[in-house]
Amino acid sequence: MKEEIPGSLAIKYRIKDGQAVILSCTGTSGYVRLPDVIEGLPVKEIGNYSFSEPEEGINSLEVPAEIKEYIHQGVDTPFSRMELISGKKLKEVFLPDGISRIGEYAFYNCTELESICLGEGVIDFGNGAFMNCDNLKSLYFRTNPEDITGLSGFLREIQGELTVIFEKDEKKAEFIFPEYYEESIENTPARVFHYLIHGAGYRYRQCLKMGVPDIPAYDALFSTPEIQTEDDTALNIALCRLKHPYELSEACKAHYIHYLKLHGRETITKYILANDAPGLTTLQKEGILAPALMDFALKESIRNKKPECTGVLLSLQEVNIKKEDNKFQL
Repeated sequence: MKEEIPGSLAIKYRIKDGQAVILSCTGTSGYVRLPDVIEGLPVKEIGNYSFSEPEEGINSLEVPAEIKEYIHQGVDTPFSRMELISGKKLKEVFLPDGISRIGEYAFYNCTELESICLGEGVIDFGNGAFMNCDNLKSLYFRTNPEDITGLSGFLREIQGELTVIFEKDEKKAEFIFPEYYEESIENTPARVFHYLIHGAGYRYRQCLKMGVPDIPAYDALFSTPEIQTEDDTALNIALCRLKHPYELSEACKAHYIHYLKLHGRETITKYILANDAPGLTTLQKEGILAPALMDFALKESIRNKKPECTGVLLSLQEVNIKKEDNKFQL
């Protein structure tokens, strides 16, 4: 999640068991950063319908007098104005540590919500908490993978491809959980339904122990034919694990590198499009960016106007030429 400068935010909330329950937010941008504490009360719960349709969460209260408001004065762009942040207006959310519940339909129809940043702690999810959040692609945990988080609940809620990043104390781990979908097919004469699951994502979502990623099981899945038939997904998983090899065994690393070598051009193109110049050096060290692919890589970098990548590739090419010259002299 990119570092955002929070704009002004007006948070409506109510008090429940000595804690603040978020009801709605009005602000000047689509980025919502909720505080850890409001008026001395820890923020522990996102109320029902908080970011879905306007005022639904508030209208559900039996006693309107219970509604309170907290104002955060942020840095606003010129001509910005305060608007209710709900539905399509919500882009990114930063949740405080210790959030323990996300209420029913809290983010229903937030179709432009792209990423959520959160900390430690198990989270209870209400029904349909993230229904129709089809654009939610990234979860950023301010923890290590061994810490207890709400990851398992998110993986149950979201069937689309999800990139999960853990980062704490200069340690970073990144995992991709592919898409899957469910289907029921009726056999009318027999009056039975056949329940089918499509996509590798379901099996990847089983790679958890007590809500914590089971990294050896996750990496072992890559060698199954079901995973590698989904070319683009498999490529993303392999690239992700090679780039951030947290607890990656040498045997599994070899599997990932072998796959990337088989898809050398696609791998190089992804790094160039991401403008990951240092990553190209890693590809060269691992033998994925072979000398035979150097001309291709340079052409792709120039064509996509990536000067940093072009500079690194020219340097790597020069090293290869010197090595060949030394061989010839010997």
